[in-house]
Amino acid sequence: MITMRQNAAYAIAAGVGAAGWLVIGLVSHRREAWDSELYFTAFLPAAAILVGTLGFVVPERSWRWAFAPFGGQAVVAFVQNPTANLMPLGLIVFAFYGALCLVPSTIGAWLRRRLDR
Repeated sequence: MITMRQNAAYAIAAGVGAAGWLVIGLVSHRREAWDSELYFTAFLPAAAILVGTLGFVVPERSWRWAFAPFGGQAVVAFVQNPTANLMPLGLIVFAFYGALCLVPSTIGAWLRRRLDR
């Protein structure tokens, strides 16, 4: 059963991912957010901090928080350009970034469990 905290964590993670994609694209005047240096210097570190925090707050199955921001980005990228011929490659890249964010989400969940003892 999904709790209210889990629903909120999903919404926050996916919402931040989607907003990050849109805002970076608008600010940098790039078609895709990862074409901008801001994506790598600002968004990815912020996403790692976010998923680590969510892993701490909602430690149950913390791997979900690592992938939710990039799922939000994938949805926005698809809505912006549904006929993108490189979308399959983009989905692989989103999955890769989600896999990288498994580290902070797992650390956050581990810390929470350690402190709860």
